Parts: sequence; structure tokens; C-alpha cells
Amino acid sequence: MAPPPDAVDGELAVDVLVIGAGIQGLYIAREVAKTYSVCVVSDPATTSSTLESDGYLSAGYDGNDVNRIQPARRAAAWWRLWAESNQVPFEPGPTWYVVTPDELSRRTRLWTDAALAVTQSDGLPPLFAGGSLADHVAFRTETDLVVDPAVVLTELRRDIADRCLEAEVVRFGLFTDEAIDDVEIEVGGALVPVVARFVVLAAGVGNADLLTKLSSRLSDHVRRKSAKELVDASQAVRLQYQLCLRGDLPDVSGRFGHLTVTSHHVGPGDRRVWVISPPVDDARTTLGPTNTRFDPPIDGPTVAAVVEDLLAAGPGLVEQAGTLEWSVYVSRRAQHPSMATPDTSGVAQPVPAKLEKLDLEGFLAVWPSHLAYAQFVGDSVAERVAEALGPPGDYADSLQPADLGASAPELVARWNRSDFPWHDWESFRQTYAITAP
Repeated sequence: MAPPPDAVDGELAVDVLVIGAGIQGLYIAREVAKTYSVCVVSDPATTSSTLESDGYLSAGYDGNDVNRIQPARRAAAWWRLWAESNQVPFEPGPTWYVVTPDELSRRTRLWTDAALAVTQSDGLPPLFAGGSLADHVAFRTETDLVVDPAVVLTELRRDIADRCLEAEVVRFGLFTDEAIDDVEIEVGGALVPVVARFVVLAAGVGNADLLTKLSSRLSDHVRRKSAKELVDASQAVRLQYQLCLRGDLPDVSGRFGHLTVTSHHVGPGDRRVWVISPPVDDARTTLGPTNTRFDPPIDGPTVAAVVEDLLAAGPGLVEQAGTLEWSVYVSRRAQHPSMATPDTSGVAQPVPAKLEKLDLEGFLAVWPSHLAYAQFVGDSVAERVAEALGPPGDYADSLQPADLGASAPELVARWNRSDFPWHDWESFRQTYAITAP
């Protein structure tokens, strides 16, 4: 519960202000909090893109560049070790990768060159037997990690929960064009200035919008224009359809043809959620800032095509469709701007992370791009913060995040929220004009 506006008096002072409470922001906050005072701000207008994701931490099996796959493999292995060390539950079995005959030689050569562990399987999971993937070759991929994104974020936030605020970022204060002097946030109707020695933007899709607010405060016309051009090309925002099935489903995760299936246990027995992701439509990728206050519209024909492809690949689901609950949403992913192109097949992937200083002291905007890179990026940012700040400051007489009583809400993956709309098969099929049986 936030305090009434007249109950807040003074400014909040910390060593490091992290804006963004997704996997990247919380990882950075947890690392720097080992030495420095920290405040994490989660702007309700910018949902955590991590919570919108399917929870699949890829080791790069679907990449096309060995030099990019190798760090993704190391990062995924680190997250698996992290989950084991922190008792974070994850799906223990290896995932699947079902390869077309035409792609088999190239894909397996990439895996060998990148030292990715795979085991060829004698067949497909029972639900996919006899479907459109019957002539494909199935492998078990041993390094990918499937974990509920809300569980990851909850663990990352566990030791810094009293430093996490839900607040709107109103304004960046710059007395000169050299550094950020304060960040004004709105907490429960009260405007509170946050004075930080270092500011990190780690809001994923929301970064470009925050950078727009920041660059507009620059007094020098030339720098302001240059910063706007940088912001307009700072990130690719990619729309990812997520088809959700809930019911008595087997533990099956992996890439089946061009569909990615991610399985999460959500109840007693075999009750699970499957999150099915088709390829991203490059034509719907945008460059730079985007309005995060509204969900992207759902295109009915796209949903119908995904469902029909799924049922063709998994004929066992046709008989089970009527016993399952169905839903769909569109998530956003911020990636390296190189992905904002009409055809990403020629872009080296996994795409790299991105850091931006905007020529300001004590400031960084960060994008992990490949989700597992959050660990690499976070460690790099923590090192830069330590180099810039030296010893921690003393803010004993200043407001601290816990004094505002506005802790961020419980973290729940989208498909587990109480307001997430589930439909029976018949109503879902009619809504999206699905012609499959």
C-alpha cells in the first residue's frame, strides 16, 4: 500500500537506481546490491517482458552462427546451475528438436561445431506420432532450460524485495548535459525525486520510451537531435504469438518443425500449460519506441494458422482438443536493432546484447536480446557500476525504498493470472474461425 501524497517528504537517495523489474533489471539489482544501496522501479505502464515470455531459456540450438551459439550455450548452462543452487524448480528432462530432412546436415553441423549436446531419438512424443512431422528427425537437446519466468523473477527479487517499487517514471532531471541529477517517480499520487549515483535502464521493450524522456531533457540542440536518432534505432520490438493450452498434457517442450512448445506444470497430476510459439513475423517488427500501454491486437487468421499447424503436427491433440482450455496472447520482445529487417534469416543469431551510454556519466541502458545473456550483461554492468562509483555512499538520513511502502506486486506468469481469459475448444474455434476438426 502506497502512502498518501502528503506523507512523503524528502528525496530518495541510493547508489544505484535500476528501472525495469524483468530478468535483466533484477539480475543487475541483485548483483550491485551486494555492495551498494539499490532501488528498483517497475513502471506499471511497461509490463515485464520476461513475464510475457514462454519461459524457454535457449542454449542457441536454433541459431545460425557458431560464435553466437557458444556463449548462449554457456549462459543456459549457468542458468541451470543457478536454478539448482537456489532450489528453483525447472523441467528436468531434455527438450526436443525436430529437424526437417533438408535442414538435418546444416543443423547438426552447427551443433557439433558449437559443442552442443544432442542425442538422436528413435521417435516423436506420442501426441506427435503419425503427424506432419513423421518424416522429420528428432533429437533431445540437453542444455536448454524450461522454467516458469515468474519463479525466476521471484527468486531474483527475494533478497531485495524491500528495494523494489511499483512507480511511474515521470521525468529525468538534468542540470547539465553530463549526468542525470535525479529521476522523478510517482508513487501512489506522490511525486518523489530519486537521487542516484548511477542509473540503469533495463526495462526491455520500455527502454526506448524511457530514453525518449531522457534525451528530451538535453539542453544542447545538437546532442538532443543525435540522441533522438539513436533512440529511434535503439531496439527492434518483435511480436511473438503465444497459443496456450491447459489440461492433462504430457511434459513435452522443444521445437517441433517451426513451432516451439513450452510445457509448465500448473496443478495436480498431469495438469499442465503448453505455450506454443510460431515464428516471429518479421513484417510486424518495429524499430525504436513503442506504446506499451496497450496489448498488441490479435490477428484471427494468424491464430487459426498456428492451431491448424499444431494439430497437423500433433494428431493426438485432435482427439484431446475438447478436453482442453485454449487461449492466445501476443508478447513483445526487445532485441538488437539488427533484427528490424524484412528478412532475419541472414542475420547472425543468437543476436548480441546491447549497451548504450548516451554520453552521460553514471548511466547505462541495457538490452540482453537473447534472454540467457541476462547473466553476462548483468555481470558486465555490475563491473562498470563498481568502476564508476568506488565505495558505497552513506544515505542513512535519506528516504529509502522501504520507507515508501509501495512494493512491487506479486509476480505471476501471464497464463497463470486470474484475469487471463481461457476458452473451451468450441468457443475458441469459432472465435478464430479455425477449420481444423
